[in-house]
Amino acid sequence: MPIPSFDHNLVLPPHLGDPTVRSDLSPYPCTSLELCQRFATSAHRKTILNNFLQFRDQLRASGLLNGLQWLDGSFLEDIEQQEGRPPRDMDVVTIYWGYDIPFQQNLVTSVPEFWDPQLSKASLLLDHYPFDAGYSPLRTVEMSRYWAQLFSHNRKGVWKGMLSIQLNTPADDTAAMAHLQTVAL
Repeated sequence: MPIPSFDHNLVLPPHLGDPTVRSDLSPYPCTSLELCQRFATSAHRKTILNNFLQFRDQLRASGLLNGLQWLDGSFLEDIEQQEGRPPRDMDVVTIYWGYDIPFQQNLVTSVPEFWDPQLSKASLLLDHYPFDAGYSPLRTVEMSRYWAQLFSHNRKGVWKGMLSIQLNTPADDTAAMAHLQTVAL
């Protein structure tokens, strides 16, 4: 399914008409190439997308393959038209599972932006948060509830949707990076 168009509120819709049809609900699955094709509309947005793709590459190089990322924030809105400004960053939650404590400790060293939202925002323009879905079932339910609720509204209280991208998609990410190189603004 393609990424939905913005609705009348200039956001991704929270669903495509009937909220009981699971395939029509946010978060909408997409590829990194589809993300770049849709949102590389300014030099600033291209920078954020490039940083996002490099970050994903670092995660894969460190061995983090099992998981997905939920994307949100003003990056997925028409914030330029809404507020006359570019997006400040892209909100990203990396949901992963199946990794032991030593692996995660190594990830702290190899990709410090993974664990530190202030660092990821300052260096990558990504407001990033990790979410270990394999830690415990109760914690997974609570964290899913938290992120879904937080991401389902913008700061004005408008209902909106988000996107979901699988982590281990190096071919898609390579195609997305190549696409960004062709976008002339």
